[in-house]
Amino acid sequence: MFKKTSAEARRPRRDVPADRSRPAGQGPSARRPLRVLMPRGLAGLAAQSGIGAAIRHQEKAVRSLGHEVVTNPLRPFDVVHLNTPFPDTPLLAHWARLRRRPALVWAHSTEDDFRDSFPGANTLAPTFRRWIAHLYRRGDAVVTPSEYSRDLISAPKYGISAPIHVLSNGVDTSFFRPDPGARGRLREQLGLDADAKVVVSVGMQLVRKGIVDWVEVARAMPEVTFVWYGRTDERMLTAEVRRALAAAPANARFPGYITAVELREAYCGADAFCFLTKEETEGIVLWEALACETPTLVRAIPIYRDRMPDGVLTHQVAGEGPGFAADVVARLSALLDGELTDLTAAGRSAAEEVDIHRVAQKLQEIYRLTGVQPHGRDAAFREAEARSTEARSTKTRSSRSRGADGSELTAGAADATAPVHPRHGAADARLDAAH
Repeated sequence: MFKKTSAEARRPRRDVPADRSRPAGQGPSARRPLRVLMPRGLAGLAAQSGIGAAIRHQEKAVRSLGHEVVTNPLRPFDVVHLNTPFPDTPLLAHWARLRRRPALVWAHSTEDDFRDSFPGANTLAPTFRRWIAHLYRRGDAVVTPSEYSRDLISAPKYGISAPIHVLSNGVDTSFFRPDPGARGRLREQLGLDADAKVVVSVGMQLVRKGIVDWVEVARAMPEVTFVWYGRTDERMLTAEVRRALAAAPANARFPGYITAVELREAYCGADAFCFLTKEETEGIVLWEALACETPTLVRAIPIYRDRMPDGVLTHQVAGEGPGFAADVVARLSALLDGELTDLTAAGRSAAEEVDIHRVAQKLQEIYRLTGVQPHGRDAAFREAEARSTEARSTKTRSSRSRGADGSELTAGAADATAPVHPRHGAADARLDAAH
């Protein structure tokens, strides 16, 4: 065999591309974990709402990408997620700007879905819209859960100039999954006969969520047990909802807020999920029900007509007013009697498309588009690499001076090969050290 010349030995092989040939964003730095600030603050006030669920889903998505979730804004961070319409949100956005870190603002709410919620909401809706528009404009990018909500907040009255990304809140399909055994357990828990029909719904007790119509449907179907999971602080109930709850029939039950495990049991054990909400930007609970292969009946609002068509992913009832409840009764009775097409497999498949891990990959792309990078680490990594190179060089020089037994090793080589675990770079050293 011929020996390679020294020039040939240094020449890179054609089948092993050099690092400089990697596409942008594919090198080692692209894999470095981010520190994602998801501040607690006033977010705890939304813990039992859809926004609270969305925050928990974001935390799962962030961690599934290998990133770190930071909850204290005084700790170092690379990007901040802002989710709530509370007064601390603009302060946190300003803090991120001072730190020169991108802020992603989630547009969970719109003027439309604020209406028919709390006392005085309809009067305050325009003011609420101006407030959330002010918050959304604080973001380097805005993230909203559906094309429908993006169309709403893209209107001139919101005045948003930053990029608006659509990203589902997602659903954990490894947790919310079918469980045939839940049927018996749910009826035992509710004290019902094994063959009893059970219909569930989930959400805050608001007119917008359709609870008034839901109670009327329950009244017209006394042979079926209706269970509404979730609650609203009594001080925030409208007079209309108070009257509906006070006059609810005996077959309508309101257990209140329950754990995720109990909720999964309810989805899997129910004969149907009846969701009569009047307005949503997505509706996490509907994805959860579909993931559990629960037969679903929803109000035919724009987002569901377009995204989950009637007879394809869900069964739907259109309308409003006095005749609506009667139409729901007719369609729900047909669903419970098995007269409608079984859409549960299609619903499960659709839910898998917005599984948390798929959502996480799309979130990573939003980070890339927004220019999110790990800060305060590049200099430290370069320093560690330089030390490693120096260690190899020193070790090589040292090995040349070893005795025949190879027992000598210079102290310099030993020190240089010690592990280095840098956390922050020089650029952020002074500010990070203060926290």
